[in-house]
Amino acid sequence: MASVQEKTIVRQTDEQVQAALLQADSAAVSTQHMPAEGHPEVESGDYEHESFFAFALRTYEELRQFKFALFTFVMNTLSRRYRRSVLGFAWSLLNPLLTMVVMSVVFASLFKRDLHHFSMFIFSGVLPWQFIQTTITSSTQSILANETFLKKLYNPRAFFPLANVCVEAFNFAFSLASLFILAAIFGLSVKATSLLLPIVIGITCIFLCGASLIMAIATVYFRDLAHITTVVLSVMFYMMPVMYPPDKLSPKLLLFFQFNPFYHIIRLYRQVIYEGVLPGVVDWLIPTLTAFGALLIGLYLLKRTERDLVFRL
Repeated sequence: MASVQEKTIVRQTDEQVQAALLQADSAAVSTQHMPAEGHPEVESGDYEHESFFAFALRTYEELRQFKFALFTFVMNTLSRRYRRSVLGFAWSLLNPLLTMVVMSVVFASLFKRDLHHFSMFIFSGVLPWQFIQTTITSSTQSILANETFLKKLYNPRAFFPLANVCVEAFNFAFSLASLFILAAIFGLSVKATSLLLPIVIGITCIFLCGASLIMAIATVYFRDLAHITTVVLSVMFYMMPVMYPPDKLSPKLLLFFQFNPFYHIIRLYRQVIYEGVLPGVVDWLIPTLTAFGALLIGLYLLKRTERDLVFRL
C-alpha cells in the first residue's frame, strides 16, 4: 500500500501536469480565438467536413501549443517511474547493460559464437525491438490511464500517445548508451555508420507515433486489445531473427520475414550499429514508407473518432 508521502508526491505530480495542460489550453484559446470551455466548436461538429490535411495541420498546431505540457508530463512520468529507487534514473542505464551481459553469455554459448562480437549482434536487434514492443504495449493504456485529464481539460487527443512515445524514447536513448558502454568494455570499435542512428531513430519514432495512436484509440473501443497485444508481441519476438542470425534460417522462412514491418526497422539498426554498412535505397525506403503509412492511418483513425473518444472512456 502506498505511503502518505507517496500519495502526496503523486497528487503533486498530477497537479503539475494539470496546471501545465491548463496553461497550454488557455494559450491555445487566446491564440486561436477558441471558446475556453471545452472548445465546443469541435464538439458541435464544425470540423465534421474538415479535410484530412486540415485536420493533420490542426493536430500539429494544437500539439505545438501543448509542448510545455508535453515536456512536463514526460518528465513527471519518468520521475514517478524511478522515484522509489535508490539509483533513480541510473536504472535506465544499468538495467539494459546488465541484461545485455547476461544474454550475451547465454546466446553466444548457445550458438557457439565469439562473445564480444555476438553480444553487439544481439543487442543491435534486441534494444530497438524492446523500444518498439514497450512503446506499443504501453500505448494501449495511454488514453485510458489519463481519462481524468481528458475529461477535465481540453487537450489534443494525440497528446498522451505522443507523450508515451517520448517517455520510451528517453529510455531507449539510455539503452543505446549502455550498448556503446558494452562495446567499450569489450574493446569493440564503434562503426562510423552509427552516425546515422538519429535518422533511424527518427523513422522509428514516426512509426511508433502512428502505431501508438492506432493502439490507444482501438483499446478505448476494445479493452481486451491491451492483453492481446502483449501476447502477440511476445510471440513475434521469437519469430524474428533478433536473437539468432538470419543465416540460420531457410530462404523460404527469410522471405516470410520480408513481409514483417518490424523486421526492416530492426535490420536498419543492425546495419548501422553492428555491420557498419551503409543501408541501400530499399533498406531505407521500406521502413520510411511503413512509418509514414502507420502515422497516416493513426491520424485518419483519430479524425474519425475525435469527437466520440472521450464519451467512450
